[in-house]
Amino acid sequence: MSRIAFLIALAGIGGFLYVFVAGSSHTARIEATERSSPLVAQAPMPIQTTIDTPAEQQPAAPANTSTATPAPQAAQANAVDETALRYFARQGDTERLQREIERLQALHPGWQPPADPLADDYAPDEDIIRLWELYSAGDFAGARALIAERQQRDPGFVPSPDLLQSLALGEAAARMRNAASVGEHATVISIAANNPQLLVCASIDNLWTLAEAFARTDAKARAIDAYTYILTNCTDQAERFATLQKAIELLDRADLEPLLALERTDAAGVHEFADLRVDLARRAIAASLEENGAQPLPADVTLLSQDATSSGNAEDLRLLGYYELARNRPNEARRLFQSALDSDRSAQSAEALGVALLQLRDPVAAEAAIADYRSENDTIGELYLAVAAAMLSQEPRIDIGQAPLGRIVDATMAARSANVAQELGWYAYAFQQVQTASEWFALALTWQADLEPAAYGRMVAANALGDTATVETIRTQWSGRSARIAEFGRATTSTAPPVAMPTPAEARPVQAASRPATAPQTETVAAAQAPRTSSGARSCQNYVPAASLSPGAALNHAWCLMGLNRPAQAVDHFARALQSGSENTRSDAAYGQSLAFIRLGLGNEAAVAAAAAPISQQRAAELEIAILTQKATSAYGIGDYARAIDLLDARARFAAERNDLLTLRAWSYYHLRRFAEAERIFSAVAATGYGDAVGGLEAARSALRMRAP
Repeated sequence: MSRIAFLIALAGIGGFLYVFVAGSSHTARIEATERSSPLVAQAPMPIQTTIDTPAEQQPAAPANTSTATPAPQAAQANAVDETALRYFARQGDTERLQREIERLQALHPGWQPPADPLADDYAPDEDIIRLWELYSAGDFAGARALIAERQQRDPGFVPSPDLLQSLALGEAAARMRNAASVGEHATVISIAANNPQLLVCASIDNLWTLAEAFARTDAKARAIDAYTYILTNCTDQAERFATLQKAIELLDRADLEPLLALERTDAAGVHEFADLRVDLARRAIAASLEENGAQPLPADVTLLSQDATSSGNAEDLRLLGYYELARNRPNEARRLFQSALDSDRSAQSAEALGVALLQLRDPVAAEAAIADYRSENDTIGELYLAVAAAMLSQEPRIDIGQAPLGRIVDATMAARSANVAQELGWYAYAFQQVQTASEWFALALTWQADLEPAAYGRMVAANALGDTATVETIRTQWSGRSARIAEFGRATTSTAPPVAMPTPAEARPVQAASRPATAPQTETVAAAQAPRTSSGARSCQNYVPAASLSPGAALNHAWCLMGLNRPAQAVDHFARALQSGSENTRSDAAYGQSLAFIRLGLGNEAAVAAAAAPISQQRAAELEIAILTQKATSAYGIGDYARAIDLLDARARFAAERNDLLTLRAWSYYHLRRFAEAERIFSAVAATGYGDAVGGLEAARSALRMRAP
């Protein structure tokens, strides 16, 4: 076969396999020697001229005679140039030493190699030594320059064929690496096709580079051939292990099976790829927890479980635990998380155990598990607050003890958690500590002015303390936003404390009568509170860290949390959903997170969230209306009546004001002592039959009468 025909064959699958066959016998010899350069073949390998001729039957000397090699200058002077031979001896390169002996014997019949190539009585050619040093350092351009310089000084100087071939291969390997580094995979394949001597086990990096080039160019079958060649012919255990590691990153699981079948077992019966099989199982289980992730094979779960149990690997135990949680098996997850914590006393293990215990509705045990780690990071800090709320709101109420209560109070103050503060209020109220309860409700409202359960709790506590002024003030401020506050104390309404705000530990569906009211609703907020089924409620009753969910699952969980009026937790899950690669998912997440911030009374944050991903014009307008509504309501709640009016004016440019907002505007005018404007608006709203405006109308008219001369 001609050289051109050979290269054409090499470009195909059969040609590539032939290159591997051509290198096999040469590789076998190299494996027993110490290698001086990992990227270049250790001895010249002849280019095959026929496919039928095995490599080992080729002549030992280089068969490429396309360029004549002049006789060395030393040979012309009847002296053998032993420079390269002695250089190889000093380097410990026994393969090249033997090849150089064979070459010199062919050139000089009757010549015998020196008994001791390392003898000190030999004076080598310093330029030859320098050339080999430059080659070993990878400075091929420097070596070429030195050859040219020496030939200028000594026109008869001819470097040895071994040196010239080594330089050519070194340069080809360098081009191959450079092409791979910039993603020119077709160039990598071309260089390898033209330099089959590079594809030997002694130059394993070249084989890895070529295999990756095939994989990156969708020639998966040829990539598998490359990895198969390595695992069939190369013996270095570390390199074989690294080979399969690289294959795992580039090939599908099914493509790896024939490679795994080439695994070898040592004298002790240990399988060389055992750790990689565990890693594949680990990847499969982790992938199952991602969005639309496929279920792992049962064999993968069994393998990782056995390995994690025997090794005590906490990370794997946690992964298996979250896998069990995803399968709704919290008891099994708790067992795995407990083992992880026993093996690794870390915040990650404690957090995982706390999550499982919450799903098992055991917040007391969950608090004990994570208490020592509650300040480690924001994630476990958020979990601790959820656990605290669950402990405090258990029905029937239990005495949780001074130490846990002290930790909860410290965490609440540090995080300024309005939700836990109002739960502390209800907890104190349940144990007849009414004044303490009132103070906790007031503090919760300081941190979150529109937290309706805290406002209702403060009203209940004030009523119990006989503070009718506070009761009426709260009624006035909230009558347009909370039906139960507006109706508090009337014959049709019980004054008993309400069922506590739902917490992550509760499994029962939230009753409509106890669901906290929110700020005045726009169409957008109403949509976010669409009726949910009991199954939807159960799907997010249990606390799940946002980071443990895929973006799609986090989005569904966030909307479920919004349905349970738990916007603070929903914010984090919407943030996780914003990491999705799907534009629709990101858009829904940005929209949902804005609504959650609105629900929390954080208008500025809501505006920022709305810009996190593209949303439709209709949604953008709805959010603008909701944000302005929330800001106006919050401004009124803190007594900034002028700003409340300005914000209502801005909102009016987008949508007409409903009766509740008109009433809010009228009360703002009233508090600014603009009684005539307040009276006009109260009168118009009262004429529609809106009962909350009647009291305001009487107050405005009374103020006007008192002002009259």
